[in-house]
This record gives sequence, structure tokens and C-alpha cells, in this order.
Amino acid sequence: MTEKILTVCGVSRISKQNDMKVVKRLIDYVFFSDNLKRYYPKIYHELTEILSKHEVRHGILNGTSDYWCRDYMPIQVCGNSFVQFRYHPDYLEGLRDYETPTEVSIKLTRTLIRSSSVTSSPIIADGGNFTFGTIKKGRGCTFVIVMTEKIFFENPDMDREEVVSQLGKLFPNHKFLFLPWDKNDACGHTDGILHAVGNNKVLVNLKVYPDDIATKMRNVLESCFKVIDLELSDYHDMSWAYINMIHTQEVIIVPGLGLPADEEALAHIRKLFPEYKDRIYQVQMPSIVKRGGGALNCLSWTFTL
Repeated sequence: MTEKILTVCGVSRISKQNDMKVVKRLIDYVFFSDNLKRYYPKIYHELTEILSKHEVRHGILNGTSDYWCRDYMPIQVCGNSFVQFRYHPDYLEGLRDYETPTEVSIKLTRTLIRSSSVTSSPIIADGGNFTFGTIKKGRGCTFVIVMTEKIFFENPDMDREEVVSQLGKLFPNHKFLFLPWDKNDACGHTDGILHAVGNNKVLVNLKVYPDDIATKMRNVLESCFKVIDLELSDYHDMSWAYINMIHTQEVIIVPGLGLPADEEALAHIRKLFPEYKDRIYQVQMPSIVKRGGGALNCLSWTFTL
């Protein structure tokens, strides 16, 4: 009797069968906006050199309006199935030239992934507000999407129940958690709040939030996960960026801020992912973090097929 690895919603599962052994290895893809290459060539080249070294497939998204491609590109649901939300964030009010049209994002996806199925949703949402985790119990897995409640503020014409209902139909195999939104954070994204550490655990940096909001966030997350605090001797207003990393099967790339805490953040992340050994890197990018309020997850569009 042999084993066959089946791919279900991006997770490899093993089943027994009597025929030949079949293994399908999932492949990660990382894309960047052409604007990142244009305006931050040093960062772009350093990132792509690391990805190339470890044979991670990567490429460019041409014709986009800014470099924060995580937010306006579709979100992978399962296999070649994606959801394109309406990208019309309130923080771009008066700056709509930086808003990549939905039709551009869909066209790019269908060009790059010929077999892709892209469902359009009228819900206003950014990709940076969709952070994924997994709860594993026995042989079963529950996929979790963590968002802040900003999504309800950005869709005032829909009540909360309708937003939740539509999200549930778009991601039928996922559980949703909603964290309180700190309104001092204009974007309201979760990719600077938490990052999954395998199954059942998330890495967080809640020290940058007011105590009452941080406590509520922790309580929500602890309903599903073991919560691990990022270990730093100094929590500053940009330390959330360490959570905002590129994470593929082959490599992890952590933002650097040109501060002493960089080494502490990198050391802790290496400790949490010992299986990566010497495949965890740090790329210095304080200017883009300070200027744009985003980091590496924000700057990349990733999917696995």
C-alpha cells in the first residue's frame, strides 16, 4: 500500500492507495509591482536575488498604480480559485491615481495563471487585511482568516451580518476571526499584527497598540491559537513591520529597519522556524516602511499552486 499526497485548499494531505506513489509538490510564486523595481531598485534586486538563490518562482506585475500589490491583487481561496475584492480604500481619498483598477488586477491574474478562476466581490477590502492561519486537531484542519473590523466600516451600505455571510460564501472552508480596529492605523490591516507559525500558533507584536485594544486582540486570537509575542527589548512605532514578512516554503525574508531591534527580531523568528536554518534573511527597508506604512508582505503578491 502506498501513500498519495492530495492538495486540498493549499494544504497537502496524505491518503492511502494501492497504486503507484504520486507526489504533487506545491510551488510558491512571488510577484512584485513594476513600481517597486522602478522606485526602490536596490530593495527589489536584493529580494529577487534571494528568491532566485532558492529557486522561488517570481515575477513582475506590469501596469499597476502603486507598489502595494498585496492589497489590490486577488486573494487565493483554493488551488486556482481566487477572489477579487473591490479596491477602493478610504486612505486613498484624494489620491485615487494610486488606486489600481479591479479590471487591471483581474487581467493580470488571468494572464499569469491561465487556468485561474477569479470571482469578483462588491465588498471593499484590501489583501493586507486577510491573514491566514491553520488550526490542526488530529487529522483535521480548520483554515482561519484573521481580519480587523475595519472591513465593516469600509462597507457602510452592508450590515455586519451580510458582510460576514458573503465572506463565508466566498471562503466556504474557512473560519473568520475579527480583531478590533485601532483607528489610529489608517489601513487597518492584519498583516502587521500577526503571522502564522505552523499550525495552531501565531506570532504577534501587540505592544504597538493601546492596552485595551491589544487585550481585545489577544483574547480573540487566543480563542483559536497559541499567541507568541515578538521578543524585543524596545518596541517602537515601526516594529510591527517585523511581522510583515515574505514567507515561502523555501525562504523567509524579514524587513530590517536599521535599528538594534533588527537583530532581536531576526533571532526570534529564526528560533520559531528552526526548519529553515540558514534560509531566513533580512532586507533593510526603513525608508519605505516609514514613508508608506507597509513592508514585505504588503509589497508582494503570493500564491501556491
